[in-house]
Parts: sequence; structure tokens; C-alpha cells
Amino acid sequence: MADIILLLTTWPDELSARKTAAILLNKNLAACVNILPKMLSMYKWDGEIQTETEHQMLLKTTADRTQKLKQAILDNHPYECPEVLILSVTGGSEEYLNWITGNTK
Repeated sequence: MADIILLLTTWPDELSARKTAAILLNKNLAACVNILPKMLSMYKWDGEIQTETEHQMLLKTTADRTQKLKQAILDNHPYECPEVLILSVTGGSEEYLNWITGNTK
């Protein structure tokens, strides 16, 4: 079984998140993309506290697809400095983990 990765990113609106998710899924860069409902994000940018609404995206993939997935997100993202956090999955349902592997080839 391949090493499984969970990648986190945020998008400013649901429509652009959906469009990008479809691109990533069609290229087999991710097996599954969850787009969470609108949330409030607060962060510091240029020394000022910013408050915006965003959609969190959770992407499941394999370690060997991670760099291509990351680059595709950066290529399609509207932000100057998009969130891209890559987390290793240390366990889970073997059937689900195998499903991720099968859908990212």
C-alpha cells in the first residue's frame, strides 16, 4: 500500500474550489476532495489582521502524487500565498486507503 497524504488548502469561494477540484480529480492527482462550507478565517497579512470567508479543501492522495498535486494547486490558485499543508496519514481503513491508491494512478 502506498503512503497516503492529506493536503489542506483554502479557496476564496465555492465555485473556484469546485472548478479546481474537478481539474485535480480528472488528472488523478487526488482521489477525493472535500470542500467544507464557508468559514471565517483570520490571519496576519502585511502586518495587519485580516478577516475573510473561505472554503477549506481536504484532498486525499498518495505520496508519489503530492508534488504534482501541490504544483497544480499553486498553478490554479488565486492567492499570492496560498495555504498548502501536507500531512502524512499514519493509519485508517485499509479498504479506504487502497481506494485512494487505486484512484490516483
